[in-house]
Amino acid sequence: MKLGVILFKQHIGKHFKKHWAIQGRKKILNTPAEKILLKNGITIHKPEDFFEKRKSEKVKIVGMKPVPIKFNKTHANWHDKVLFTCNDNNVLLEGLQQAQVLTRSVRIEEGLPSSYVTNPLSKEINSKVKNIILNSHVFDAEQQKLPKIKDPERPAWNFPRVYGITQNRRNKLITSKLLNLLETQEEYDIVKDRFILNDLYFSFPFMKEDNLIQFRMTGDTVLVSRKPLSSVTDEPTQDHELPNLHPIHYTATLKEENIYELQNIYPIRKEINVSHPHTVFIHFDETMVNNLFEEEVTETQIHGRSLLKTFTVAASYAKQRFGDDVKELPTPVTVQCVHTDGRLFQFGVLQVNTLNLEDSQVKNIWYQTERLPLFEVCKYDDGKPLLKGYNDQVVKNLFSFYNKH
Repeated sequence: MKLGVILFKQHIGKHFKKHWAIQGRKKILNTPAEKILLKNGITIHKPEDFFEKRKSEKVKIVGMKPVPIKFNKTHANWHDKVLFTCNDNNVLLEGLQQAQVLTRSVRIEEGLPSSYVTNPLSKEINSKVKNIILNSHVFDAEQQKLPKIKDPERPAWNFPRVYGITQNRRNKLITSKLLNLLETQEEYDIVKDRFILNDLYFSFPFMKEDNLIQFRMTGDTVLVSRKPLSSVTDEPTQDHELPNLHPIHYTATLKEENIYELQNIYPIRKEINVSHPHTVFIHFDETMVNNLFEEEVTETQIHGRSLLKTFTVAASYAKQRFGDDVKELPTPVTVQCVHTDGRLFQFGVLQVNTLNLEDSQVKNIWYQTERLPLFEVCKYDDGKPLLKGYNDQVVKNLFSFYNKH
């Protein structure tokens, strides 16, 4: 084949780099020019004789780009005292027992309180719930790249990437659709006193044995009401003991910070009629919530997360309602919670009696269920939608929570 003009062309970038590399290897030759000049009586001067050495000064130019903040002792919110924080993506090392010690909460009985009564569901409601499950887990149009599938027995095996509905989207869909079903089935007098809010931020700081701690949590979906929930029980808590964490300290796995701002935040103003927390819906996404030691999140850690989030909502509300200096609450504050990953649902009820979390004889009371599956399998099988193992007990508990006043 005859080489044409195009094939003879040189790439300018490659040619320049090669030329620079060759010239850079050349050595400076020692010529006799200096001797010849001195022999002819010509004086030779060094450049330092004519030029002064000047130090360059940095000039601060005021522009559009802000000066980066330095996260050290020069920061405006720097404190020498360490703050222990817990956020949405944290889980506690000892799970529920550590959360009980932090919030000074005891469990006086297993499961939900006896006042929570569940009623049988009609076939129509069960049919609608099954459609909600399919619409949230199968029929939604979102197609995103899902997390990698991993097999502990074959850690090096690369599974094909799966596209579908993300867990965050499934959580939001099934929560909103189930709440919509509850509103359509309940009486108007109950529904008109309930309002649904999304993505509310709560913060509650407190002292515990000279340790400064602050919970910063988000309520993914919060059901609020015109009237606060009544107390669950009047049983004294002096004889109930908190779990023993020895040799682990209750601040284990809490994040330590020196740059912080202490704030008690309940996001709904007191002047608003519908400001009382009723039920907090907590979403669990295994890709976002993780353990400090990169291990799988355990059941007890999920239970502890439910307690911490519910307590943050109840405690920040109690401070807004009764004042920043309140310790023993004049009337208990009760908040319900539903913790879900789209398939498994955990139900909890917290009655806050005191915000004195150090040495008070009065303790808070926590009720909870284990995680209950709403269904076993929901997927496409040979191109057909498949739903197996539907459990109506979850929906019964939701109706019982919604009707509570």
